[in-house]
Amino acid sequence: MNPYLKRLREQYEGLRSGIEGLQTRAAEENRDLTEDELRSVKEQGEQAKTLAKQIEDLTEIETRNAQVAEMAGKIANATGEQTRAAGGATTRDRDPGHYTKGGQHSFFGDLYRSKAMDDEDAARRLVEHNRALTTGGAGAGVVPPKWLIDEYAPLARQGRRLANAVRNIPLGDDPRPITLPKQTTGADTANPAEQAAENDATPSADKWASGVDTVVPKPTRGKQIVSRQMLDSASPAIDQLIYGDLLAAYDDQIEAKVGAALVAAAGAAAVTFASEATDWNTGTIVLNSVIDLQLAVRNARKRPADVLAMNVTRYGKFLKQRDPDGRPLIPNPGVGQAVNVAGVGSVAVDGIIEGLAVIATDGIPTAYPESYLAFRAADTILFEGNMMRFRYEERSGPESVELGIWAYTGVVVRYAGASVKRAQITAG
Repeated sequence: MNPYLKRLREQYEGLRSGIEGLQTRAAEENRDLTEDELRSVKEQGEQAKTLAKQIEDLTEIETRNAQVAEMAGKIANATGEQTRAAGGATTRDRDPGHYTKGGQHSFFGDLYRSKAMDDEDAARRLVEHNRALTTGGAGAGVVPPKWLIDEYAPLARQGRRLANAVRNIPLGDDPRPITLPKQTTGADTANPAEQAAENDATPSADKWASGVDTVVPKPTRGKQIVSRQMLDSASPAIDQLIYGDLLAAYDDQIEAKVGAALVAAAGAAAVTFASEATDWNTGTIVLNSVIDLQLAVRNARKRPADVLAMNVTRYGKFLKQRDPDGRPLIPNPGVGQAVNVAGVGSVAVDGIIEGLAVIATDGIPTAYPESYLAFRAADTILFEGNMMRFRYEERSGPESVELGIWAYTGVVVRYAGASVKRAQITAG
């Protein structure tokens, strides 16, 4: 499957599960959706609507391509020579061995040359290979050698963890700056106030003021220069593999962007450890730091934190810590646990600690001074435009082809300094 289409379907399924989870929880608790939950359902519904349209369009293209390939396969099978056994029954040729590991012929190279160059020898090898490896009920088409599939291993990349745990709002094709209004000051303890005596005048004051948060989406982009020989003589699908790698690297950049925005918005550390070796060394101290971060968010934001984010190395150190009774601080850890986060929906996490969903991510730096953060996920918004993919022919000369991607992204943390708090380990 097209890796981009696969990613869109995974995002759509995550949104669908999130909406369903919020509604199910409200139904089980016999209550209406809260304001945050209702807003989350509406926002996720809009995102799902946009994704569904993209998925529909791309699926139509994939289906059309599959139909064309099926027709080509039927023609190839109809024109290919059949061998007959002694009794006159039609049989299929045995595998002619054209596409073995280390062999002289390239499966994808023949596939390309047979279509683009009308290479009769390449077409013949494909017909013989297809006739040998398919069965009557398997449908028409060209079957790739199994070893090609088994031995393709992409680079190990984390993908989105933190970015999927915050609110995601699509930009579509509009990269203009976004202005988000906010209240900066308001009524205080002197107004309103309890009336001291009958007929006392009602106090009044002009203390309401507002401001804005402005998000300026910036392009996140990249490209790979590929030799024309690689595309012409190897695999016509190689560009999809390169695009898939670029998309994975793009996700890493988005993850780091969200992590950097949270660290910056937290400001000065709420909890500080001068030395990891001497100060961050017992389960009780570590657990208390998490509780302190929770309370710091609750006191400043007047709403509870719901996520604790840290780098993967720090997550491992959390797993090794024990409370005074010898119990792990993060019981039953595991990647992929689903937790419903208010205002966001269903989120895959790495465990739970003191009621906070734990997310281990490469988006939080490991270098000292190192941070881990407690934050309210609904207050962080990732804006992301439609992903564009392009292929430039001969931009670097006739021997090279450039494959690239481009998208506008922006991150804003509302209630900066209040909705996120961080602990800092200054040195090892």
